[in-house]
Amino acid sequence: MEANQCPLVVEPSYPDLVINVGEVTLGEENRKKLQKIQRDQEKERVMRAACALLNSGGGVIRMAKKVEHPVEMGLDLEQSLRELIQSSDLQAFFETKQQGRCFYIFVKSWS
Repeated sequence: MEANQCPLVVEPSYPDLVINVGEVTLGEENRKKLQKIQRDQEKERVMRAACALLNSGGGVIRMAKKVEHPVEMGLDLEQSLRELIQSSDLQAFFETKQQGRCFYIFVKSWS
């Protein structure tokens, strides 16, 4: 693992499995402003967490966002999630919720 990557943290104090991926830049315009390497690193953390939860019965991805107001995820993140499930129907496997500076992706299991 590279030294500058933020590790995924499992938070055992919740009834569902929660993986905290740290701070992620959200919103299409905000993500476009990032350097490619940072955008890819953030996307990789979210995709690793999503893959782990899809294969382990579901759970929640928790990420911190820089702004408190509601913001969309970003097209690159949405597209990567679609590719992961090999479907255009994100709602079949993922639901999102925003609360303050936290953004949650609820992951439904394959099974």
